[in-house]
Amino acid sequence: MIIMNKKSWLVVIAAALLLFFGAQGASLRQERSNLNAQLAEEMMGNKTIEEGSSSKRIAVLTVEGTIMDHGEGSPLKEPFTYDHKGTLRAIEDLKKDNNVKGLILEVNSPGGGTFESVELYRALRSLKEEKKIPIYVSMKKMAASGGYMISMAGDKIFADTETMTGSIGVIASAYNVKDLMDKYGVKVETFKTGDHKDMLSPYRSVTDEERNMMKDLLNDSYQEFLKIVEEGRHMKEDDVKPLADGRIYSARQAKDKHLIDELGYRKDAIAALKKDYNLEGAKVYQVKPSQVNRLVHFFKRFSLGISLQKLMRGNGLSDDLQAVQTLSKQLGSPRPYYLYGGE
Repeated sequence: MIIMNKKSWLVVIAAALLLFFGAQGASLRQERSNLNAQLAEEMMGNKTIEEGSSSKRIAVLTVEGTIMDHGEGSPLKEPFTYDHKGTLRAIEDLKKDNNVKGLILEVNSPGGGTFESVELYRALRSLKEEKKIPIYVSMKKMAASGGYMISMAGDKIFADTETMTGSIGVIASAYNVKDLMDKYGVKVETFKTGDHKDMLSPYRSVTDEERNMMKDLLNDSYQEFLKIVEEGRHMKEDDVKPLADGRIYSARQAKDKHLIDELGYRKDAIAALKKDYNLEGAKVYQVKPSQVNRLVHFFKRFSLGISLQKLMRGNGLSDDLQAVQTLSKQLGSPRPYYLYGGE
């Protein structure tokens, strides 16, 4: 149930009156558009950062946390910060708002899944190209790996002096419980149609051939990352590749290497966007995507934590095997990440 305050009801009444009288003329149509925009902000709980004209507005979209679609992802990830589907919906909504003249992308993320990171990057690029609006990026504490990738959609990148960024690369991890099972003499019988059908299974060791296969697989994602950085920073591959060995950079180091543009805070990015695109007097507001399935992910993480505790306590064969079974189900299949610090 949505509870509306007095201001919200006034906006609703004003919009209804305009519709009732069939607003005529360009000025009235613009006013109706402004009121509809205000109503949408009230209903979604969007926060005004700087007051100004509703006919030219700057949206602030924050990406905070691990860039994962938690509805289908791992319970190891942070469930209370980033909502992938909600963020994509918010970007689509911005496309429909003719009053939005610019976007501040605020990034505080160590990255995430390769699929989600590329999907979000492409959505931001699509917003910029379809609406022909500028995107300025404001990096907060961290904008690494996938967090750096999505920043490549920006026309100008600002980072605080304490920002950690970079980590251009791909990582994948696989859990292996073979030694634990050998300890109790437990074997898993696997029936398969090919030698590599159970590659990265937690029940057996990885072969050298499979390690090379995984390296080739990750290299495809790595090349995609390089291409995005080359396009976003207007750099040649020979200039990007030496910087793309997975290392993290301070903001000053990143600026020296042309990975960002300016040192500054969000307010500096907003001021620069206004100045560069004649948006003085524009209203600046925070877009807040809806957060979904949070309790589900909380309990997934809680259950996973219990399983790990059981393994560490070592309460005997029954508990250990039950914990292994639970972990195998919860961890799911290994997958590649654009993520700083591993999984």
